[in-house]
Amino acid sequence: MATQTRRRTVIFYEIVASKDQRPRMEPQDWRTFLDGIAAAEPGRRTVPSGEDQLIGAVDSASSTDHLLLARLTGEVPHQFNHGSGTIEALQLEVGTDVVHVTTICFLSYGNIIGTLQGGFSAPRASAIAKWLNGVGLPCGEVELRPVIHARAREKLERIEAISEFTVQLEPAPADSVTALRAQSELGDGLRLFGRQHPDTSVTLSLKVPERGGRLSRRRRNRAADQLRRDVMHFIPDLDEWVDDSGVVRSVTGRVATRDPARQQLAYEPLDFLAHRITAQCEVPVRFTDGRSVDLGFAVEAVFGAAREYETELQEAVGADY
Repeated sequence: MATQTRRRTVIFYEIVASKDQRPRMEPQDWRTFLDGIAAAEPGRRTVPSGEDQLIGAVDSASSTDHLLLARLTGEVPHQFNHGSGTIEALQLEVGTDVVHVTTICFLSYGNIIGTLQGGFSAPRASAIAKWLNGVGLPCGEVELRPVIHARAREKLERIEAISEFTVQLEPAPADSVTALRAQSELGDGLRLFGRQHPDTSVTLSLKVPERGGRLSRRRRNRAADQLRRDVMHFIPDLDEWVDDSGVVRSVTGRVATRDPARQQLAYEPLDFLAHRITAQCEVPVRFTDGRSVDLGFAVEAVFGAAREYETELQEAVGADY
């Protein structure tokens, strides 16, 4: 009988300085950092996060540079007894708790990490950054920035205006705990509508009227510039939303980039998701519904994806090293 699997996504991030005009950092000694975490008492590798706690752990017996970041909620799930047909609280040993784990693998170049969430409530990018800053790094405070293809990064940096922008969201998977967090006006509007209509697919489409309409050229250009600013403010929210939850279906637009060879801006379509370097992997369902990921499998999957996309990853961060 064939093993059942569930598709999950490995996402690559670059760890960058959060308070620097040039956030890209020199390669850090992550092996020494992980050795320190492995030797630290639990309290020194625990960071509060709202009502939850983020706890990092390193398997000192493993030679791979990886970290297990767990979210401890303090909640005890229930279990079903197949023999008696009863439902009761999960029996835990004294001194143990249920956690939701994200596997984080540190690559040997470019301050890049590859992540694979162990479930819908496992720590995301913002939680990883919060934990790193909470335990303290020699390089100071950091953020996570999705690794994107080198050519795509150049295009994003040259965007002058955006005339169209469309976001499509799907309802959260059944019984998931997915909760979109937002800092931008666009993201906050989508989050609120999605929360009020959890079973509804949401499409937000913004478009600057083309020439020939009631707007003057000056007003159209001003509107396209404002839309560009709004979209760029929304990108960090999008970075947080793009995970295994399947909520984000597509994010597309029409953008105009700087080109010295042209006197006027020329718009072209852009897929805001396609430029990210990610990898799909098939997670064996085994004894779960596929939401939980075997930790050993997760480490192998992330480093395997890193080997597969090594050329693209090095090109993405190699220009400034």
